[in-house]
Amino acid sequence: MKTTTAIFDMDGLLIDSEPLWHAAAQQCLTRFNVVIEAQEYAKTTGLRTKEFLQHWFNVFAIDPSNIPQAEKDITETVISMVVEKGEMMDGVANVLEIVTQSSLKIGLASSSPLSLINAVLQKMKMVGMFSAVASAEHLPFGKPHPQVFINCAIALGSHPTECICFEDSFNGLLAAKAARMKCVVVPHPDDFHHRHWSIAELKLDSLLSLQAHEFHHLIA
Repeated sequence: MKTTTAIFDMDGLLIDSEPLWHAAAQQCLTRFNVVIEAQEYAKTTGLRTKEFLQHWFNVFAIDPSNIPQAEKDITETVISMVVEKGEMMDGVANVLEIVTQSSLKIGLASSSPLSLINAVLQKMKMVGMFSAVASAEHLPFGKPHPQVFINCAIALGSHPTECICFEDSFNGLLAAKAARMKCVVVPHPDDFHHRHWSIAELKLDSLLSLQAHEFHHLIA
């Protein structure tokens, strides 16, 4: 089926927010005497904050009644950090130009709450760039469940099999493939050579590396 639609993840793909999430999470978890090293933290990249906390609270046997406040604290801290020092990832302008010139519908599907999505789009001056924005904030399940991608496709009037996703996390890649969408991945350099990226249609070291001809081949 011909590709008509491109759907973008946000954190770690469009904006360099993963270090901000890690810093905010660590700041919050310090009160519980918990430290998560970067390599371990990477395993939960792409999860919603609530699911991230559920995982680590279980690992460290922390009372789960603390999760709602911890989730609120982390989200508010990340929004503050994004507004103060958030930076666009390399190659965003390049990939958006290629996708726009391909006459595809463009959407955004993120695990992040809508409050953060709006803050990021304003920070990057990208308000109005996406014809549909979907958040997994209030869904029963976040990525790797495919619902947020499916919801974005529906909002764009597209069938999931007509869509190609751009992702940076393995949980996001799994969500895209579960939705029966094509996927371009831009892994973190520390994880770039892992074999699990092989299920993606294309793996890039940066959005700057995307070439118009190879993208047109992917969507043909």
